Amino acid sequence: MKKVLIGGALFAFSVYVACGAAFTPIPFADGANSSFIDDEPDDRKGGFIDLGSNDLRMLPAGEQDIGGITFQIAPATTSADKACIVLGGHRRTYLAKSADVKLAKPLRGDCLYLLHASSFTSPDDKPIVGSLHLRYEGGTREEHHVRIGRDVGDWTVPRSYRNAVRAWTIYNNNTQVSLFISTFPLARGKKLASLSFTADEGLWIVAGATVGERRKPRQVPVDIRITRTCKFPDLYEKPLPVYPAGTKPRNVVFVLGDGMGIGSVTLASNYLRHRPGALVLNQLPYAGFATTYSANAVVTDSGASATAFACGRKTNNSMLGMLPDRTHVKSIATCAHEAGFAVGLMTDDPFTGATPSAYYAHVPVRSYSEDIMRYASTCGFEILLGYHCKRYFLPKSKGGKRKDGRDLLSEMTGRGGYALCETFASFLEAPRDKRVLGQLKDGELDDESRYKQLTQTALDRLAQGGKRFFVLIESGDPDHGSHANKPNDTIGGVVKIDWAARTSVDWSLAHGGDTLVVVMADHETGGVNTTVSPATGRAVVHYGATSHTAAPVPVFAFGPGAELFEGLMDNTDIAKRLALLLDLSLE
Repeated sequence: MKKVLIGGALFAFSVYVACGAAFTPIPFADGANSSFIDDEPDDRKGGFIDLGSNDLRMLPAGEQDIGGITFQIAPATTSADKACIVLGGHRRTYLAKSADVKLAKPLRGDCLYLLHASSFTSPDDKPIVGSLHLRYEGGTREEHHVRIGRDVGDWTVPRSYRNAVRAWTIYNNNTQVSLFISTFPLARGKKLASLSFTADEGLWIVAGATVGERRKPRQVPVDIRITRTCKFPDLYEKPLPVYPAGTKPRNVVFVLGDGMGIGSVTLASNYLRHRPGALVLNQLPYAGFATTYSANAVVTDSGASATAFACGRKTNNSMLGMLPDRTHVKSIATCAHEAGFAVGLMTDDPFTGATPSAYYAHVPVRSYSEDIMRYASTCGFEILLGYHCKRYFLPKSKGGKRKDGRDLLSEMTGRGGYALCETFASFLEAPRDKRVLGQLKDGELDDESRYKQLTQTALDRLAQGGKRFFVLIESGDPDHGSHANKPNDTIGGVVKIDWAARTSVDWSLAHGGDTLVVVMADHETGGVNTTVSPATGRAVVHYGATSHTAAPVPVFAFGPGAELFEGLMDNTDIAKRLALLLDLSLE
């Protein structure tokens, strides 16, 4: 409220300041030492925090209103760009230990706001991630110790602290990551001339800084209310048949719920039928659990887990279709295709995602999308369907991302014999004498009941001409929902998997009963725990994390050979046992 004396009368009026005018972002200029992008993990050649594609490339560049504070995010298009400040701690001792930012002109304001995060840290004992040094015009200096669990949080931990508001979050295709806004008061009446950052413990990521008026930053809203209405399949009225031990299947349907741990399955059951164990999945005659650790970590990422269940071998996180020494390994799908099987891979994720890619690609980093699509273009599988990633099929001259100049889309729809389908309807009606390349638009598979038609159509196509077949049917929604702690998406993804399971079992029973149906998850996401309220009968969900966990995942099976998927197993056993049942060799 501002008061002004006019003609002897005192008037009062409010001064409105637009969000952008209230803040002056500080460009890091020569103080920036790292990119938001990293291409190769642990290569020590620069690029974010050297974790490969587990980076911040999804942070939008330019002037951004984040949590009600205006920041200027520098652009980064390669791992060599200098867009942010990254200071190393004991887990990254080869990174810079300090950074200096000189302001183009001194600024006066109430507060300095940092958009930042830590990594490889724990808030338990509130260690100091580093020190913030402020120098004012005239030589006055201030120092702030930035504590983890007070002034900053680990970028994988979904909570705010006293002076660290969790203001931005996204799933970066590896885990749910966050940035925090911290507020540091500036000396009254003085102009800030420069900033310096020095590292202490852990690792410190600074994405932006702003000087401006005092304002309480807005935190990322957390809402775990369940409001979704789902179309879910009916349960079987009678127990499903159990096949004699030792019987071998003619075909395999492998249904995968990304991130679909037992907590997600129980949540969906509690929500839909107000009790656990009441999904079609739970009616499959055999059930077990699979461990999911990778070659270099207790908690796997999607690349290593997909390589395990597709190829039967452990590898490092981020790798696809190769061992830690970069030896290529064949997948069960490739072996089946070479033996004359029809093969289909279908997902509601982009087709560059780790799960389908592990069945045909061999790359050291799962974000090498151009290389992954090159492998896709030559795999020869009968169905390749996912959400659109056409930019990785097309050269830059046609608006794509490919640096090699190839137009893989033309190659595949030409001599490759693929029909391009960009809608769900066009997939259902695709000519039966062609292979199918599905590049569906976003939302085409949001209706979970479409998984019934998707599965039915795929199985009919693959079985035509009397061929044996192997097909992967995936939903990424359980993973996305649990990463973001959004139970509506978690539940919707589990229901998609239940539709795929019901339709696959029905198809097998109608076609001689010689098709094995295996349902599992690649890893658990979100630490999902659920109960049913005794007062309302409604599901109550609790998330323990926004990341993957080391919990074993459920495995369900029906059909000839299903007994091999009972009890405790490792995720590598999936491909090995499928190869045994189909008389294939993974070597």
